[in-house]
Order: sequence, then C-alpha cells, then structure tokens
Amino acid sequence: MLALILAGGTGTRLWPKSRKYRPKQLLDIVAKNTMLQETFMRIRPILEPERIFVVTNRTYAPTVKAQLPSLPARNIITEPEGKGTAPCIGLSVLYMKRLDPEAVMASLHADHVIEKPEEFRRALLAAAEVAKEGYLVTLGVKPTQPETGYGYIRQGQLWKEVGGFPVYKAEEFTEKPNFETACSYLEQGCYYWNSGIFVWKLSTIMEEFRQHMPRLYSQLMRMDEAIGTEEEGKVLEEIWQEVESESIDQGIMEKSSQVMVIPVDMGWSDVGNWATLADILPKDEANNVIVGGEHIGLDTTGSLLYGTKRLIATVGLKDMIVVETDDIILVCPKSRAQDVKKLVEMLKDKNMEEYL
Repeated sequence: MLALILAGGTGTRLWPKSRKYRPKQLLDIVAKNTMLQETFMRIRPILEPERIFVVTNRTYAPTVKAQLPSLPARNIITEPEGKGTAPCIGLSVLYMKRLDPEAVMASLHADHVIEKPEEFRRALLAAAEVAKEGYLVTLGVKPTQPETGYGYIRQGQLWKEVGGFPVYKAEEFTEKPNFETACSYLEQGCYYWNSGIFVWKLSTIMEEFRQHMPRLYSQLMRMDEAIGTEEEGKVLEEIWQEVESESIDQGIMEKSSQVMVIPVDMGWSDVGNWATLADILPKDEANNVIVGGEHIGLDTTGSLLYGTKRLIATVGLKDMIVVETDDIILVCPKSRAQDVKKLVEMLKDKNMEEYL
C-alpha cells in the first residue's frame, strides 16, 4: 500500500490562527506536534516513509520537508496552484505509479484528528483488501449530531465482512445537507459522515478519471508524458492553467457505481472550524476550552478562549469563540463558526492581504 497525504489547503475556517502562509495542517493547533506530523506518524506503523507521499503547494513544500525530515524529498509533490482534490489526487497518482504501478493507495487529509489510531489503521488495511478487488472504498463515520458541515453517505446492501469490518455498498453521497435533512439522516440510522478518507488501486482511480472526468484524464495523460523529462515543469505549469477545479467527491465518488463504505468508530474529526475544535479539546469545570494564553471569566460557560500572549477576560459569555493572535481578535458565537470563512472572503474583497 501507498499513502497520499493532502496538505495544500488554506484552512480558512480556522482563521485567524490558520493563515495563508501557515495553514492549520502545519500548526500544533491540537497536539504538541503539527497536524501534518500527527497524520504522518499515524500511518508509520503500517508504512515506511518511502511509501508515503505528501501533495502540497510550492509555498508550503519547504515547511513540509522541515516537519517530516524522514520523508524522501522526491515524495513531496507540488501542484502549481490549488484546483481541488480531484486534480490534486490525479497529479499525485502520476508520480506514485512510478514507484509501484499496481499498488493500492490511501488518500488522507493532513488536517484530520483521529483519536483511535489503531482502529483507523485496522480499517485502512481492511479497505486495502476491498480495493484490491477493484472498488473505491471510503471510511464512514457514524454521525453523533445533525452536522451540516459534513457530507453524508447512505449505506446500501451488506457486501461482506473484511478484517472484522462490515463492508457495504455506498448507495448515495450527499454534500452538506441543511439542518432538517441532517436530522432525518440521523433518525434513519443508515447514513454516515463522509470522512474523505479513500482507498483504491492506482489503476482503478485512473480508470474512474477516464470514465467520469475525461477532460481531466486527457490533461493528466499529457502531463504523464512530460514527467521525468526536461520539459516537466513547463508542461505541468501550462496544462495546470487549463485544469478546472473539482473535488474528488463530486467528480468521481458521487458518479461511480463501484463505491464501498466501511463504517469505523475511530474518533474522527476534520477540525473544520473553531466549534469542532472546541468539541475535541479538554474542558474545565465551566465547560470552557482554554488554549494558549490565560483566561479569567465571570459567568462564562461553554466557550472557546484561544489566546497567545494577552490575558482574555470575559463576563457573561455563553457558547462563544474568542481567538486572539498578535494582530487579530476574532469573536463569534459557536453556532456561526462556519461563517468565519466568509470573513476571509471579505478581507480578500477589501484587499486586506496583511490579515490573510
């Protein structure tokens, strides 16, 4: 098996801690190690560094190498520009197949938290066995609340059991439903959160690109011819400008008839925003999460107080988020944590680049 760690995202919903040149996956925002380092160490018990790849952008590549010194430099793949997970994975497959063209690969995100790593590794190995039979496999997470920020997978018929895990046909993918729909999914009990962790053979995913994303497949084939030649950089740059942004979920997983889902209780979170971060960090007697700096509060409950240098003093806060950095203070209700991304868009529109 090979593994690909996707580490090119900007993490805008964890702004202002996650910034343009230092996104969340390169920060020690959850543990003493960075999220990228945690992801790398999580799969090291089953894979040698030579079989692990990281795809990122050119800006982050030096930091990736510094944080993962045991990763071979040739295993750091850089995309010219962020174009979504479908082109990113497609480009990476071109390099990975040069190491082992018949391999099964796992596609992982650098910014996920998994509290039960042994269960995760067991599921990954089981998924690899299923993938060997030509299927696209995703790890599903049983929902604990009607989350509207995640995609959902509807469980179909039981296929068989592999490595102690039931394997089901994936009947349907749904992207980020509204609250009422998410509540109905929870009640039905046959829906799982889409973890975004996928396992497939290199040859299988390339065939899926050919079937469902023929334009991207043609562009990948042109890039494939240039890899290893003196024209590699120039050709990749030119073709990448033509590539359209698309997620692997919408481009392949929602269209394919070959998708299987393995439900896994692995303590998963994508740490997609400040509220989800607050859910997984230790809380004090008032149900507050205090990280980094000091906090003194009066009648403050259920809040996240994330500081660096200054004392954060609060009165009467309930279910709020306060994040303090050297140059920015963010204050918002937990219920509006998804909207932090909109603030980042506002900063872009106002050309306030120094705060990005």
